[in-house]
Amino acid sequence: MNLKQNKKIFFILLLLPIIWSLCTKNPEGTSVESDYKNVSSLKFLYDLTYQEYGKSIKEQSILSAELDMIEKAEEFIVLDLFLYNDVYDKTQYQYPNTTQMITDALITKKKENPNIDIVFITDPINGFYGSYIEKNMDLMSKNDIIVVETNLDALKDSNPLYSGYYRFFIKPFGNSRKGWISNPLDKTAPKINIRSILKLANFKANHRKLIITEKEALIASANSHDASSYHSNVAVRFQSDVISYMLEGERAIAQQSNVILPKLEYKDTNYNNISNTQVKYITEKGIFQSLIKNIQQSQEGDTIYIGIFYITEFNLIKELENAANRGVSIYIVADPNKDAFGIQKDGSPNRSVLTQLHKKSENIHIRWYDTNGEQYHTKMSYFDFENQNIIVIGSSNYTRKNLKGYNLEADLEIITEKENDFAKEVDAYFQKIWNNENGDYTVSFETYQQNSFVKKILYYIQETTGLCTY
Repeated sequence: MNLKQNKKIFFILLLLPIIWSLCTKNPEGTSVESDYKNVSSLKFLYDLTYQEYGKSIKEQSILSAELDMIEKAEEFIVLDLFLYNDVYDKTQYQYPNTTQMITDALITKKKENPNIDIVFITDPINGFYGSYIEKNMDLMSKNDIIVVETNLDALKDSNPLYSGYYRFFIKPFGNSRKGWISNPLDKTAPKINIRSILKLANFKANHRKLIITEKEALIASANSHDASSYHSNVAVRFQSDVISYMLEGERAIAQQSNVILPKLEYKDTNYNNISNTQVKYITEKGIFQSLIKNIQQSQEGDTIYIGIFYITEFNLIKELENAANRGVSIYIVADPNKDAFGIQKDGSPNRSVLTQLHKKSENIHIRWYDTNGEQYHTKMSYFDFENQNIIVIGSSNYTRKNLKGYNLEADLEIITEKENDFAKEVDAYFQKIWNNENGDYTVSFETYQQNSFVKKILYYIQETTGLCTY
């Protein structure tokens, strides 16, 4: 074989994996937009950690709602939860046993009612991508709860510069549970291995946070995860026929992981629908379409409120700029990206992105949530239009990975009249944290303003290529 032929082979081996990765597609059942459905029960929930006269205050309602749903279920419970473990540095921090509380509640329910179907769907991150079996999931499996670890390889690749080579040269060798590297988050946790680290570098996830029973559902931004217990989050608990779409979506995820779920049927026994209010279940690209549609239809005199952990997606940012130039008032509360489970971050990507956006119009107003070790982990937009309010709430950050179908996400779009109690509660939530009512929630834009050219370029590269965790 001559040198020219060798070069051709090398060129093929170099490009073919990337091309293959670029051609990957998500399975059926993802990027869903359901029909609009009536809703018979709708409750806004939130967790907030903030300072009051120098003392840390924690208002929490989401976990108690989840435990209440588990207790009231009779026929089935489906949970799809991203982070679910107690792995963190316990020599420096102490958090509530959030994960164990849910595990104990599920096992107790199964023992009390052996005929109830309980399905627990999660992301491989909890066993560090195959290094070990997470102890809560092991315990659930031993108590006849169906545990599904999402097959991330079935999802579209968000990081093609790496994932193609992973699929070609690493994935075929499989993985083993023989870890020998100390877990970076907790030295007392099971050890991890190189193959798991290589799988992590694909940067994809089942990022959903939801619970469904035969009676109701809950969609949240909150992870049921010990080290996330004090994060500020939002959730919606509701009853609606749209829950049937949610069940089909979870069935699709289980099926791509080679698990066939039992028959699960939502039974709404509350027939008193809330007047002039409808909901739509949206996932992945469906969330993107909902946000873009609502931003584009905003006009002078309208107001958009956004509470967000990560915001980077190019099209979304541009549409917000366009809306502001039409006279729409935009208020954004964002996480300053400085805290991550005991690790100090450099403010990427939010500080660079929002500093650039802030310059575009005097109608764009930004404040940072005043985090102190925890995160402002909310993912919610509230569109205050002239004749109605629209709220988009759930698990999805506003990034390429979350909105373009690379990660699995779940949100609810709620359309309601302006005097609806739910809309009033959402409005009161934003007014409270924006204006620091009875507490210190947010700080001025200038506090974390960032004009670094290097970090701006880095953000563009990472958002375009997928070479990042957000």
